[in-house]
Amino acid sequence: MNYFSILALSLAVTLFSCKKKKDEAIEDTPTVMQARLSMKPMFGSEELNLDSIYTLSNGYKIRFYELKAYFTDIKSGNSILKDAALFNFRETGTRVFQANQVVSNPLSIQFGIGVPSSINHSDPSFFPTSNPLNIAIASDMHWDWNPGYIFFKVEAKVDTIVDGVVNTDFNLMYHVGTDDYYTSKTISNLNWSAVNSTLNEAWLKIDVKNFFENPASPIDVKTEPITNSDHAEFVITEKARQNFVASISKL
Repeated sequence: MNYFSILALSLAVTLFSCKKKKDEAIEDTPTVMQARLSMKPMFGSEELNLDSIYTLSNGYKIRFYELKAYFTDIKSGNSILKDAALFNFRETGTRVFQANQVVSNPLSIQFGIGVPSSINHSDPSFFPTSNPLNIAIASDMHWDWNPGYIFFKVEAKVDTIVDGVVNTDFNLMYHVGTDDYYTSKTISNLNWSAVNSTLNEAWLKIDVKNFFENPASPIDVKTEPITNSDHAEFVITEKARQNFVASISKL
């Protein structure tokens, strides 16, 4: 066998050995299954778009420009799916969280709306930079004067004069937080569907029309336009809490 034949054979053996090792490495890499929980904001039966105009049942025109919420201790039974997630409709769209988890179908989940008292008053700069509770991510969802987190935020502008001229110039601002307003909720029989071979997704929805028009505790935007969860704002804060929780369901 001449020199060139030996060199070619040696090169072929080397390439085959490298390919085999690479293939073995790929086969040894475990498949990571992920779960994604998403939430679609709605205005009644309409899909909500921020900055668009909608009509309340009393004829008032309303335009939403902020919708945010903290979800914590998201779990199924004793299995924690995610410690904390920040839903920020304007910045990150419909995603609540995505995590490395295996889920079954159907699956009931439980979560807190807000931040539990055990960590609500922690220094937000102490959380890892990737944690939604870190101050860089929390940003205006943390009160430095309280101190503590805003559990959810609904902001809008409304036109309370029904005259055919749309002028949404009246501010609505519902910032709910403080320990007393942390609330747990359970969603039963979520439908998880495969996005691809490694990702399953389930959908919730939140009806912001119901946030104002919940029959059990309707909010009068003229007389109840704002809360920062101060003690003097107890009535409207409790209405906002109840309505926000009631407005979340499976899609």
